[in-house]
Amino acid sequence: MPKNDRRSFLPEIQALRALAVLLVVAYHLEPFRVPGGFIGVDVFFVISGYLITGHMLREVARTGTLSLRDFWAGRVRRILPAALAAIAAVLLATVLLSPITQWPQLGLQALASTFYVQNWVLAANSVDYLAAADTATALQHFWSLAVEEQFYIFWPLLVLLAAVLMRRSKRPLARIVVPLFAVATAASLAFGLWFTASGNPAAYFITPTRIWELGLGGLLAATLTYTERHRLLRSGLAVAGLAAIAASAFLFTGDTPFPGAAALLPVLGTMAVIAAGRTAGTLSLHRLVDLKPVQWTGNISYSLYLWHWPLIVFYKLMAGRDPRPLQSLALLAASFALAALSFYFIETPMRRAGWLRGRAWRPLAAGAAATVLVGSLSFVPAGLHQQVTAERTALAEELLAEQPAKFGAAAMTKRADQTYGADNHVIIPDPGNAAKDRSPLGDCIAGITDAETPECEFGDKDGAYTVALIGDSHAGHWFAALEPVARKQGWRLLTYIHNSCPFSAEKRVLERDSDLKCTEPNRETLKRIIERDDVDAVVTSYYASVNFVNSHTGHRPGAAGFASNWNALTEAGIDVYPIVDTPRPREGAIAPDCVAQHYEDPQACDQPRRKGLDGQDLTREAAKLAPGARVVDLSDAFCGTKVCPMVIGNVLLYADKNHVTETYMQTLVPRLERKLLAAMGRNG
Repeated sequence: MPKNDRRSFLPEIQALRALAVLLVVAYHLEPFRVPGGFIGVDVFFVISGYLITGHMLREVARTGTLSLRDFWAGRVRRILPAALAAIAAVLLATVLLSPITQWPQLGLQALASTFYVQNWVLAANSVDYLAAADTATALQHFWSLAVEEQFYIFWPLLVLLAAVLMRRSKRPLARIVVPLFAVATAASLAFGLWFTASGNPAAYFITPTRIWELGLGGLLAATLTYTERHRLLRSGLAVAGLAAIAASAFLFTGDTPFPGAAALLPVLGTMAVIAAGRTAGTLSLHRLVDLKPVQWTGNISYSLYLWHWPLIVFYKLMAGRDPRPLQSLALLAASFALAALSFYFIETPMRRAGWLRGRAWRPLAAGAAATVLVGSLSFVPAGLHQQVTAERTALAEELLAEQPAKFGAAAMTKRADQTYGADNHVIIPDPGNAAKDRSPLGDCIAGITDAETPECEFGDKDGAYTVALIGDSHAGHWFAALEPVARKQGWRLLTYIHNSCPFSAEKRVLERDSDLKCTEPNRETLKRIIERDDVDAVVTSYYASVNFVNSHTGHRPGAAGFASNWNALTEAGIDVYPIVDTPRPREGAIAPDCVAQHYEDPQACDQPRRKGLDGQDLTREAAKLAPGARVVDLSDAFCGTKVCPMVIGNVLLYADKNHVTETYMQTLVPRLERKLLAAMGRNG
């Protein structure tokens, strides 16, 4: 870029920053009003790529090289102080306000955020069937900062390489740097398009799918020359760019495959606004751009991004629900207030501090020390979690040493008021360890993208009567109750468990819209069972809150698909025993979190029976289409006449959002045995 064409201050960039952060905040507060507000992050990526690249290219043009030490020192002064302050504040708030169940996960994310690898942690969680159910933490938004910081490590190396090649070849910098940027950007874009199209949820977070957004900003910096000519054309370009950003924010939704081809719209829109530069005339946006509130919001946009999300998360935690419009406005005002404090008392002083603006080693050393300190604090929540759970484990061992008669399901009455079956009010498993208390099927469970469902064998392997347990993870959580029944009755027990795959011939909406594989594995499982010729009975269940594609059968989607499989089994001489799904816990905080938050009063987490058993289950409707199927209903082991408790007889019912703990399932063995044998016409 010619030096005389460069402006020292770009108000349109500040306006774009303001727009980007407001879109993100609006999306987090009112996602139904701004369903695509998440594209504000993409606007930030383009801006960052443009500004950082321009800064480095000007240094190379001026000095012939790029000082990586000075560059990274500048990033430390600009980025680290406010970010580390936010992480430390969230750690403190978590220990004071959050349930113990969230402490280890928050500590892990604090460590990941401190070292700018949060996006990779979220990517790993997004493809982990169990971790994907985790509650959103107050530091999840650091994923985008992690992407940028990783870009700031990789991109300067390209610029430095270009500088070396420029000196050796005596060619203009632009002729060297543009091809380098173009190759890196094109490779990232191609990978991003492919990986997003694959349906892998990790595509949203990982750096390779995002580099092209920052890279296009860098290419713009390397090729753009400002001009005062073509005012009308440039004004039209700015308006078109703003329209593209607005269209993305209001037309995209969480279901839009992202960041694939759809991301091009906000990215190109942002580039258009930047390329238009300072405009004038009828179509000019300068009246809006120059407004003091707009420029001020752009100034504090980084701090506003840092602090708004923790406020929202902790509000939801304390209120137990999403904010309503008035609460959203209050949270917005509080976010601006915190951002202003962060900008004026952390960001600005640290950026201007004389002792940090001398030799580059000073900010680098200070940044390293501060990072290690906050990183060390990240281990505190997990340590406190371990201490608290150890104390409760000792109490649990006392209870289990003399297990009361009314332990777990044995305490369940129609009134459902038996939260405790003993004077010892300890809860087993402890909510802080609930996620580990699940049916121990391990490798016997297929992942959501697996093309085949594994077959495993339990019970009496020489038994003359064979039962197959088939279905998704909600069939799987019945294993802990069914396997003891099989051993007692002398049955051989086979399992065919496939996460997220109800045993229906109809397709799930999620399978249609992602890389989930169910239809073919279910068809193959049905075929294998029938062809074995030694399976006497099938027990099946499924998560009743899933949605099926409408197959226009005249019945609720999914029901005819269940009946089709059940009828095929009965025609082959195999008895079918569908189990009605377990109740849904209350919305908001997941059950272990709620119980941890109300450990002394877990009744506060109870779910009204009518909501817990709200009729979503297709089991009975499907059974009407499959006369040979005999429904087994244990709802009364989970719900009384009015409520479905989260703790019964000192036992926590749920390990996560909806899967029942192994401990509670084990206390259901006598009830399941009676119900199942009655359905079979046996006397036990």
